[in-house]
Amino acid sequence: MRNKTALPNKKQLVDENAGLRMRLEESEDTLRAIRSGEVDAIVVSGAGGEQVFTLTSAERPYRALIEDMKEGAMTLTSEGDILYANRCFAEMLKTPLEKVIGSSIHNWIAPVYQEIFLALLQKVTAEKSRKELVFTSGDGTLMPVYLSVNPLTVEGIPDCFGLVAIDLTEQKKSNEAILAAEKAAYELLEERQRLAHDLHDAVHQTLFSASLIAEVLPRLWDMDQAEARRSLEDLRRLTKGALAEMNALLAELNPSMLDGLDLGDLLRQLGDMLSGRINISVTVHIIGKFVLPTKVQLVFYRVCQEALENVVIHNASQVEIHLQHIGDVIKLRIRDNGQILDSDQTHLGYPGLDIVVERAEALGAKLRVKSRPGTGTEVMLDWQAPRKG
Repeated sequence: MRNKTALPNKKQLVDENAGLRMRLEESEDTLRAIRSGEVDAIVVSGAGGEQVFTLTSAERPYRALIEDMKEGAMTLTSEGDILYANRCFAEMLKTPLEKVIGSSIHNWIAPVYQEIFLALLQKVTAEKSRKELVFTSGDGTLMPVYLSVNPLTVEGIPDCFGLVAIDLTEQKKSNEAILAAEKAAYELLEERQRLAHDLHDAVHQTLFSASLIAEVLPRLWDMDQAEARRSLEDLRRLTKGALAEMNALLAELNPSMLDGLDLGDLLRQLGDMLSGRINISVTVHIIGKFVLPTKVQLVFYRVCQEALENVVIHNASQVEIHLQHIGDVIKLRIRDNGQILDSDQTHLGYPGLDIVVERAEALGAKLRVKSRPGTGTEVMLDWQAPRKG
């Protein structure tokens, strides 16, 4: 006679049901953790012992690394569609991330760099490729970047590329600032060398001539007083010219010395300087008083200075300097009777003029030069003073 299996009583059924519910809840919690990315790996026990299976969410640390890096990062299809981009890249483009992802990389590359970028992609095989390009950000500003491209192997996506972009804007600004500083230092050195040359050629020679006259003057006075008086006049002219030369050189070394001075007096000093150097007739006509802004005053001063250098170059014997105020316009005219050989000459022929022209244009002033054989040269500078409100 067979033994009958005892049926579970009610309490056993309730306990078994509670255990099944608990196991079900644990399974659901595990599935929820896996789905939400809270689990990076699971451990499975079997005949071969425990085995560890990593899950896709194990990539989270790498994703966090990419998201927090200070360079722009993205993945592209072979057609240039952006599959993924980090926040830094969106910030570089000054565009919301959701508008960057899904767009074409070609929309962000400056037109002149499109062919370079295509060549960069074609060059990428199994090796990384790098190039300096320019992106156009969302507000239209250009952004130089150093772009690194390497091929990726992604399941289900053929010919996928990974890109890293480094913003070179600040580096470019620093380089430009360094170049500008070097250029300014070089120009300053050239200017100082020119001033040293002028100091030697002008002031030194003038004072040397004056010292010779002063040395022979006592003996000359005993021999011929009329000739001695003429020598005294030459001595006065030379020392006056040397003083004017020194003032001019000091003004170039420190333009702020011109602040508050009357422009007419400054032009008279330049006339004295010229007559002291080469003993020619310099007539100065100043109508009115002129105390101009420092930058304007310096341009008028330098134009006159360069025009008088032209007088020396072309062996003029007469010079006229005119300065007057007509309405809101201040007019400067320097005329000489120098020997002009080239009827087409439209410049002063002196290296410093280029700088003067740039300064005049920056002020909105108009600088013109007329040169004709037999009539000499006329330099004209007009500047319209702003009207007082």
